[in-house]
Amino acid sequence: MILLQLQPLVPVHQFDTLPSYFIFAGLVFIPLTQPYLHEYGEDWYNTSPRRLCERALRDQPSKAGEELVILSQVLMDDINAGYERLAELQVKKVNGVEVENLKHLRRLVDDCHKETLRFDLDDERVIVLNYGVAKIATSQILKRHRIPSALSADLISEQVGLETENVLASTN
Repeated sequence: MILLQLQPLVPVHQFDTLPSYFIFAGLVFIPLTQPYLHEYGEDWYNTSPRRLCERALRDQPSKAGEELVILSQVLMDDINAGYERLAELQVKKVNGVEVENLKHLRRLVDDCHKETLRFDLDDERVIVLNYGVAKIATSQILKRHRIPSALSADLISEQVGLETENVLASTN
C-alpha cells in the first residue's frame, strides 16, 4: 500500500516563488494562500474573511491542480464601477464554466468569444463586463497603476509555452 500526502487546497507556505496574479479590467485575481491570509496580522484567523479562512484550513482539493481563486482587489476604473465591494470573494465560474485554478481562469477570459464576460462569485454575486471594452480598459488601468504586466511571471511562461506549441502544431 502506498500512502500519498494530501496537498491542501490552499497552500500553507510559498517559499522561493513570486505571487501569482492575473489582472483583467482592474479585477485582480489570485490563488488563495495562507500567506495572503497572514497579511491580516497576528490574529489573522479572526480578522481575515471567515469563509476564506475556513476553506484554507479545512477544504481538500477534489482533483490535481485545483486552486481556490479569489478576486483580491479591484483597481478603480469606470469599467468596474460598483464592483469594488466584491473583493475577497471566491471566483466560482467564468461564463458558466467552473474555475479550476488561476491558469484556467486566465484561459477562460482570454478565450472569451462572447460580447460579455461573466464572473460568478461567492454569495451569488455576479460581475458582467463588456469584453471588448474591458480588454481596452485593462491596458489603461495597468498603465495608470504602473503595473508592468497583467500576468505574473508563471502565467507569462505558461502563455509562451502554449503559443510555442500552437506554432509547432500549425507547421506540422
